[in-house]
Order: sequence, then C-alpha cells, then structure tokens
Amino acid sequence: MTEPKPPDPEPKAPDPEPKAPDAAWTEERGTSDEGRRRLKGRRRRAGQQSTIALALLVCGCVFAAMAGPALSLHTRSQALHQTLAKLNPVTESVQVSGNWSDFTGPLVDNGAGARPNLTVGQLTESTRQMAHGFAALPLPLGAGQWAGLTTNLFDVVGAGPRAQAGGKPEIELAYRDLLTSNARVVAGSYASTAGPAGMLAVAATTQTAARFGLHPGSRLSMTTAFGPVRLFVTAILAERAAGSTFWAQDLIAGTPELNVPARALPYWVGGVFADPDQLGPMQNTFSGPGMELNWEFPLSVGGVNADQAQGLENALNRAVTVTPALTGALTPGATSLTVTSPLISNLSTFLATQAATETVLLLLFVSLVVVGAAVILLAARMIVARRDGELRMLRARGGSVRQVAALMARAAVIAAVPAAVIGAGLAIAIVPGGTAFSLTGWLLAGTTVLVALAGPPLIAAWQHRRPVPASNPARNTSAETGRQKRSWRRPVAEVTACAAAVAGLVVLRDQGLPASGGVDLYLTITPVLVAVPVVLVMLRLYPLAVRGLLAASARGSGATGFVALSQAARSSLTGVLPAFGLVLALSLATFAGMVNDGITRGEVAASWQTTGADVLIDTGPSSPPASPAAVRAIAAVRGVEHATAVWTTSWVTPGGQPVTVLAVDPASYAAVVAGTPFPAFPAAKIGAAGGTVAFGGAAVPVLASPAAAAMLGSAPTQLNSLYPMGPFKVRVAGTLSGTPGQPGGGAFVVMPLATLPGPAGAPVPNMVLVTGSSIDDRQLTAVASDVIPDNFTTFRSAVFASLASSPLQHGAVLIVALTIGTAAAFGLFIVILGLALGSAERELTLARLTVMGHDRPVELALAETMPAVLAAVIAGAVCAVALPHLVGSSVDLSAFTGTGAPVELSPDALALGLPAAAIFVLALATLLAQTRTLRDRGITGLFRAH
Repeated sequence: MTEPKPPDPEPKAPDPEPKAPDAAWTEERGTSDEGRRRLKGRRRRAGQQSTIALALLVCGCVFAAMAGPALSLHTRSQALHQTLAKLNPVTESVQVSGNWSDFTGPLVDNGAGARPNLTVGQLTESTRQMAHGFAALPLPLGAGQWAGLTTNLFDVVGAGPRAQAGGKPEIELAYRDLLTSNARVVAGSYASTAGPAGMLAVAATTQTAARFGLHPGSRLSMTTAFGPVRLFVTAILAERAAGSTFWAQDLIAGTPELNVPARALPYWVGGVFADPDQLGPMQNTFSGPGMELNWEFPLSVGGVNADQAQGLENALNRAVTVTPALTGALTPGATSLTVTSPLISNLSTFLATQAATETVLLLLFVSLVVVGAAVILLAARMIVARRDGELRMLRARGGSVRQVAALMARAAVIAAVPAAVIGAGLAIAIVPGGTAFSLTGWLLAGTTVLVALAGPPLIAAWQHRRPVPASNPARNTSAETGRQKRSWRRPVAEVTACAAAVAGLVVLRDQGLPASGGVDLYLTITPVLVAVPVVLVMLRLYPLAVRGLLAASARGSGATGFVALSQAARSSLTGVLPAFGLVLALSLATFAGMVNDGITRGEVAASWQTTGADVLIDTGPSSPPASPAAVRAIAAVRGVEHATAVWTTSWVTPGGQPVTVLAVDPASYAAVVAGTPFPAFPAAKIGAAGGTVAFGGAAVPVLASPAAAAMLGSAPTQLNSLYPMGPFKVRVAGTLSGTPGQPGGGAFVVMPLATLPGPAGAPVPNMVLVTGSSIDDRQLTAVASDVIPDNFTTFRSAVFASLASSPLQHGAVLIVALTIGTAAAFGLFIVILGLALGSAERELTLARLTVMGHDRPVELALAETMPAVLAAVIAGAVCAVALPHLVGSSVDLSAFTGTGAPVELSPDALALGLPAAAIFVLALATLLAQTRTLRDRGITGLFRAH
C-alpha cells in the first residue's frame, strides 16, 4: 500500500510590497480610504497653492527688478535732457579750428605753382571727412554742419553815425560755406562776379546794416597792418534759425555789440560776410596771419539717455585728443587743427551727480532683489515641503537624486518662466521710457529668475540626497543610538561668513566716495554684508533668550505658554533663510526711509542756503535802495513776521583778500535770524545801527565768519574798497558760522548799519530779508514791486518746490517710496511663508492642547511666533542704525538736492519705527487669521489631516 500523499501546503501569500513611509503611517493610524483621499486632495491643493505663490512672487520680483532701474533711468534721462535744454546750441557741438596759414601751407595746387589757397571743394571735402571720422567714434552728429574762414577785428572807415560811440568801430570779415542756406536776402543780391575793381563783395545782416548804416552799394574800408581793405556791400540779409550754431558760434557776425573797456572809450564791433564766390579773393587779400578756419559740427543729443551719457563723454574726449581724420591732399593740414567741445564739462558734471544718485539707488535695488531671492527660496522650500511625500516615495522606489531634481525643476519652470515673462512685460508696458534698455534691470531680473529655477531642484536634491527607509523613521531612534555627534560645519561656516562680511565692511569704510563719474558696485551689497553677521549673532542668541523665558514659564500652572515657548525655540522663522530675509527687508525699508528723510532735509537746507530767509528781495540795477519806509511796507504784508534791510558791499584786506561786509540793523536782523535755521545773531556784541564811521577813527566791531576771522585776526584791521568810499577799520567781536545775509558762507563780516567814509559811503541797502510762516506771496510781490521797483523777489517755498519737483529728486523720492513698500511686502511674505512652513506642527499642537482642555490657540500662536518676529525686528533695527555709519563716507546725498550742499545720512525715529511696526502688525494679523482658520476646521479634521 502506498502511503497517502500529504496534502499540498497552503500557498503562501505573496510578500506585500514595501510601503512608503506615509502610506505605512496612514494604515497604522487607522485612517480610512476617505481620509486618505482627503489627505491627498489637501496636499494637491497645497501644492497648487505653493506653485501659484512662487509664480506670483517671481512675477512681482521680476517686475520690481526691472521697474526700479527703468524708473531710475527715466528720471536720470529727464534730468539730462533738462540740463542739455538749458545750454547754448554752440555748447552742444564739436568745434574744429586752426590757423589758415598753418593749414594751407602744406597744400599744393595740382603742381601748377599757384598760391596754395583753400578752394570751396577742399573746404567742403574737409567737412565731409571730419564728419565721417566723428561719426565713427561714434558721435551723434546732427544737421547744420558748416565751415568758415574769419579774419581778426579791424578798424573800419565809412560806418554810419550810429556806430560811433567814442572809439573807432571795428568789424570782422567771415566766409561761411552755408551762408545762402542760413540767411535770406532782403535787399540787393549776392555778387555773381567780383565787385568793383580792388574791392571784396560782402553782405551784412539787418542788425549790422542798421548799426553801421549800410545798404547795397555801401563802401567800407578796413584798416589792416598790411594796408586798407576795401569792401563793397552787395546784399542785406535776414537770419534764418537765429538760434542755430551758424549764428550762435560768433554772435557779432550777425548782431553788433558795444564793447566797453575799463580804461578806454567804448566802441562798436560787428561783422560782414564775404559773398559766396569770394573765398579766393578773400584769401588773396588777407594772405598774412590773422585768418582763422572754423568747422562746426552740431550734436543731436535729444535721443541720448542717462546710461549713454558716459559713452558720449568718452567719444568726445577721444575726438578732442585725436587728430581730425583727413585724407588725400588735406592730410598734412590735419596736424594744425584743434578740436574742442564745450559739452564735455557739462557732461562731466552730470555724470558726477548721476554716479552719486545711482550708487544710492543701486544699493536699494540690489538689496531688494536679494530680499526677493530669499522670499523665492522660501516659496521653493514650501513647494518641496508640500511634495515631500511624493519625493520620499520616489526615492523609496529607487529614484535617483537627479530624478528628484528634474521633477522639481519641471515644476519650477512651469511656475517661474510664464510669471517672469508677465512681470517683464508689465514693467515694459507700465514704467515710462527706457525699461527695455536698462541693462541693470535685465541683470537683476535674470538673477531673480535663476534663483526661482534653481531653488526647488537644489533644495529637493539636498533634502532627499539619501534614500529614506520604508518604515517610520521615528521607530529607529532609541536610547541605544546615543547622542548625535556634534557637527562643526555650521559654526565654521558662520565664523567664515562673519569674517568675510566684516572684512568687506572695513574695506568699504576705508575706500570713501567712488571716483568721479563712477559707480561702486561693491557698495551696493553693503546691506547684505551688514545683515550677515547680525543675523548669525541673532540666531545664536535667540535660543538662549527663549530658554530663559521657558524656564520662567515652567513655574506657571498653564501649559500653553510652556508649549509655545518650547516650539518658539525651533520656530520655522528662526531658520537662517527666513531670518536673513526678514532682517534684510526691515533694514532695507528703514534705510530707504533714512534716505528719503535725508533728501527732504537736504532740499530744505538747500532752499535756506539759496534765499537765506522765507523771502529774499534783491534790488535791481535801476531799483531805489531798500529804505526804512519800504521795509515797513513789506513788514505790513499779511503773514510777514519780521523784515530787515541789508547793505552788502565788497572790500579787501591789506593783503588783497576779498571780504563781504553786511551792514544791518542789529535788532531787526536778529529777529529775522530767529525765524531761520541759521545760528542766533548776538546783536549786543556789535551795538546799535546809526552814526558815522570816520576814516582813521575807532575800529567798528563786527561778527566775522570763520574764514574772515582767520584773515582779519584779533587786532583792528583796515578794509579797503574799489569804489569811492572807505577805508575804515574793523575789529572782530565774535564769529558766526552762517548768516541769512550771506547764506552761501565764505569770508564775510556783519556790522551795524552806518555811514561809511567817502562820498559813496551813504547806506544804500540792496537786500530785504523777510520771514513768516504763512506769507501772502501775491500781496508781498505787489507791495515789493511798488516800494522797490524792478526788484528780484525769490520765495524759499518756490525754491524748495522746484528742488522737490525736478526730475532727479522727484524720481528718487518715488523710487525710495516704492522700495519701502516693496521691502515691507517682502517682509510680510517672509512671515507668511515662515508661518506656513510651521503650520502643520502648529495645527497638531493646537489639536492636542484642545483635547487636553487647554483651548487657547491665539495665545499659543502668538507666544510661539512673535518672539522670532520681535528678534528679527530688533536685528533689522540694529542693521539700519549701523548702515548710515558704514556707508556714510561712500554715499553722497547732496546730488539729490541739486545744489551740492552736504546732506547727512542719519537714523531717524520714524524711519526706524514705521517699518518695524508695520511688519509686527502684519505678522500679528496673519497669525490671528491663520489661527481662526485652523480653529474653524475642528479637532477631528485636524487629526484626520495628520
């Protein structure tokens, strides 16, 4: 018999697939399928919200990165065009000049042995070749290029009686190749051939004809060193485009002027033009020295923006240092020519001002972009945190770090690229002028986009660089694992970062202001250098402070405070990135407020230095003196508090040094000074007004400026005048650092109003200073015009308004205000994102405390989060206070006032407190809203979610 076969063993169930950590935890917690679906939906919505938040941040950061520099370029370009609009057309040109003999000497007239005169064709060709060379530099040449030949001034015989002013009238003779294009014949005609034998055919403008009594057919004779030169007038001309360089380069060629020498009789000077066919005869007649060749090349600078001004100045400097480009037969004459451009000095002044303003604005822009990058990185961390389960599962199933990074890079591209395009498009569409051409804006925007694209994949790759176990990591921790080994990488990194930042600040402190016309890019990262050590020190001190509070709260009966402070020590806001971003945002907003306050104070100081009082009334050349009756009438105007007259005269010391003497009524002058920011006027030191100062009598007591006191010394000193009065002696009775009568400072003395020695020593006050807080400007103008006709009245309020409304100042204030608002918004985003990063743990803590009967969610949230916000506010205030002292020697705010008056950058209570209070209040409101939202969800929902 065969033994029965044993029954087949039961088939073994296949080994279950390893579960991802989240899945294992979910099953063990007993969460239902419905709960898992809710959890997945919640995570999907959170991921979408994080992606949208990143996109919005990138869009806003790109817009801010491009809009700020573009607005700066727009305002600086407006200031440049405003400056150029005030210049004479001749200033906006390139001028070439040379002696006729030196230029034509090397010329050979086709080997025919004729005299080497310059032909019309050669003159035209030289203009064309020079213009081609200037355009290649490159220079923005405009229309209206011309060339000419001009003689010296010579005495003229035959002029009419209106040209006789005592001295002999003089004229010059000029040839211009574009005469027919720039003048219109109103009488006579140009000579088609030479005039009467031995005479040069010339034309005169209507102004010259009226002054010298000329008409077609008039004859003049110029008295030269080599004999008389006879001129025959063929035409009378009217100017076309009188403001062009053709007429502005040599004014007397079109409009005669009266010359009044210091020790000779006055005489009239003017000019006439050689007819178009008279270039050869003119050179034959004036063959000796004394003729000057001129070329004029107007520049078209209307399309030059502020960023292109440096290139224009460089091109002009090359033009004036390089020999003009001439070829062929004209080549030898090029070395005798001189190139000049008056525009270079104006551009240098503008570039120095622009460099000072751009340094401050770039400091704000770069710091703002750094704060934006920190916010974007926080959003990237949020995205990675929301997809943590997906990434863990990918690594648990064998996915590589490269796959993790690629997955997050795809999400970053989807979120960041369209947002960056939208932000750039908005900046180009909204900000006026120049956005697309601002290289700084594109660089900052590119940096922002790079951070947005690189942040999520790098963060994800770092956090998931090692595969996670399939089980709950919390189970692997036990007493046997021991204490983790202390890592020295973070302390070493912190010390290195602090040392590098401090070294950079020391170098910056020692280098001072950047070179004229240059921008110190190293200066722009100063707020970052300051924030690095402050943040690191704060992060080291913050846990110590919280532990002290924790020890104190442990003695209490409630658990809320103890739990909250326990979590505060490891709050998500105390990470390096959130803390750095929040501190930098606060310090930047505070620093921007200081800059705004400094600009305002500088404009106010500049207005006082311009007028000296609320109203300055200067007498004109034909005005009567400011009599006591006139001063009383002005003082009676509505709103005027005090008014005083000042007599300003110029004197010299025995050593020839100039001194300005201000003669005043001490009592009324002291009352006016009291209404100004100038130092108090000690009237008692110089006595009262009135009386007569005798020549050789007692010295007059005066209050002197430091410069004048150094010149006069302590002994009585005699002052002399160039006018028929004086001399007299003065004695320094005190010093004044500044005074309204001479707001610009310098060497001045103030004395009582008195009659000085000499026939012209009678007091003739030529200035009235007026103070008052609510002066009726219209009434004061009318009264001043009535009592002091032809005066010049200047209101300080008008000066201040013109400073504040000028393009550079107005744009700077607008940029600073936008910087403050953007920095505050970034600070709020940092708080929100930091709270969101710690929201999961906070939710669970709230649920557990509620189950245990401690239902105080608001107190817990505030006690957990607000210490970190308060620490960041304090650190931001420390950075803001330190910044003015660190960058004060490298930042020049006087450029924003337009006067060069020094402006001090100093901490301000409002600038310090307002951004801090705004961040604190916004954080508080965010916490309350988040706590209310969490509480409304209910305890069951919180536990199911986790």
